[in-house]
Amino acid sequence: MADWNPTEYLIFEKERSRPAADLVKRINHSNPGSIMDVGCGPGNSTNILYDRWKQASITGIDNSPAMLEKAKMINNSMTWVLCDVSGDLSHLGKFDIIFSNAVFQWIPQNEVLIAKLFKMLNQNGVLAAQIPYVKEMPIHKIIMDIASRPKWSEHFRHLSTSYKLYSPEFYYDVLCGMTQDIDLWETRYFHIMNGYDDILQWFTSTGLRPYLDCLSDDMKKTEFTNDILTEIRQVYTTFKDGKILFPFHRIFFTAYK
Repeated sequence: MADWNPTEYLIFEKERSRPAADLVKRINHSNPGSIMDVGCGPGNSTNILYDRWKQASITGIDNSPAMLEKAKMINNSMTWVLCDVSGDLSHLGKFDIIFSNAVFQWIPQNEVLIAKLFKMLNQNGVLAAQIPYVKEMPIHKIIMDIASRPKWSEHFRHLSTSYKLYSPEFYYDVLCGMTQDIDLWETRYFHIMNGYDDILQWFTSTGLRPYLDCLSDDMKKTEFTNDILTEIRQVYTTFKDGKILFPFHRIFFTAYK
């Protein structure tokens, strides 16, 4: 998959950072010495951690060179490491807080990932994660439907993506074998969009990336996204102020060692 585009991703920085801020508020750790942000992206979530625990040694890891370059530009007082979270992370050491905002859905075998991260916690440390749960969201259903149509399905026959959706029950079942100190919850945010194009643009920089990577022709990419935009206009309602409510469902958990 092509590298991430931090400029496109940060168009909705406020909306993308809000779940991270909400998760940070729920972490009960007064004086962590070391923190790791897994899949830190351009550093928007890492900066939230920094604002609360400036005394801590904070490391942001990501497999995107472009995202890390942007993160360094935003805040060079933290450690930024290029690596794949699905690989060996033991060289990074142990942490009091391991944090992840909107990353687990891109990693196969979340049960393996969680076990690996939990082992990297110091005693009394906490693993805190937020995961988008788009399974029942209209935009996800639109993308799945259009991608499966005869017009497009052949283009995605060799689609390679690790994108996976797990339920809250799945996360509890994995975590309860490691600790009894678990907090698990869901939140549905209502983001206020200026227009239908905003919803499309949001997903173009995230969930649509694997599909667009399969379309080498720019005209095909435009045609595919226009087909999605047509369906978006049919499903999402415009209110009398001209704005559109874009509900976004997310899963959160904290697990203490």
